[in-house]
Amino acid sequence: MKFEVYDYDKVLQENDTATVKEIYVNDRREKLQEIFTNGYPQGNTSHIKKLDENFRWRKGFLYAFSGYPQSGKSEILNWFMVLVARMDKEKICMYSPESNTDELICNLARAYLGKNVDKEFDNVCTQDEWNESLDFVDDHFVFLENTDEMPSIKTLVEAFERICKKDYSYFLIDPLNWVYESTQNDNIYNYLKLSLTSLKQFAKTNDVTMIYVEHPKTPAPVKGKIPRATAFSLAGGTMHYNKCDVMVIMHKLNDEELEEMVKSGEILSKVLDNNSKNIKFVLFESVKIKSQRINGIPGKVILQYDLITGRYK
Repeated sequence: MKFEVYDYDKVLQENDTATVKEIYVNDRREKLQEIFTNGYPQGNTSHIKKLDENFRWRKGFLYAFSGYPQSGKSEILNWFMVLVARMDKEKICMYSPESNTDELICNLARAYLGKNVDKEFDNVCTQDEWNESLDFVDDHFVFLENTDEMPSIKTLVEAFERICKKDYSYFLIDPLNWVYESTQNDNIYNYLKLSLTSLKQFAKTNDVTMIYVEHPKTPAPVKGKIPRATAFSLAGGTMHYNKCDVMVIMHKLNDEELEEMVKSGEILSKVLDNNSKNIKFVLFESVKIKSQRINGIPGKVILQYDLITGRYK
């Protein structure tokens, strides 16, 4: 379903001609009866079972992921997208301007197979497995690349609209600041507001899942340590928290933090005893969830990331 998206400068120059429509209960009675009979649709599992209580996917929702560099934001989204493609037969559109597309495809293939696809490492997949993984990625993914200039939010959403007609249902921007930034510094706030509103409306209107990554601001050290990123650390301020339906903050755990968690009982010492160099621990924190009764409640979960396979558990 098509809706109009404007660049901010154009919004300033035009009068508001948008309209709203009236809705009465009888307009929706059939749909409401279906909800009463079958229950309201629950959020969909991410297929990482330990996350079900604190995180689920929902069509029509806008998701924000953040965390400091190397915290695992892009890696977990790659794995999430492989899972929804493999388990739910969903199709995904990815706009990742900071990534090399060939490398991104290789990372998705590696996560799909659970094996290395680079001959410089051990446990490399066979030629047949490599071909199978490329077929899988080709069947379920499409990638957007920039031309000579960064796209405006209007250009990007129009591209999403075209791809949506091909039955793609998950859309990912990693990171968003490649889209909304403007040379007019006094308009940054307004460009961000317009960008997030456009993405949220796109998700709602087309009943798709819209996901974006945003970097946090780097805070001043406290007693020599950088504080953890929070819901309000994202570059652009509280607008992210206000606009998104679900927000996740990723945090890479260092040895000192892991030891403290063992002492407090948050994780078992035997988990660390079996640790190997290729396993990293991250804290997955859902800090905002809309409609918690059906989509889960905010909370923290410790995940293990395997550098070899690109998978989380």
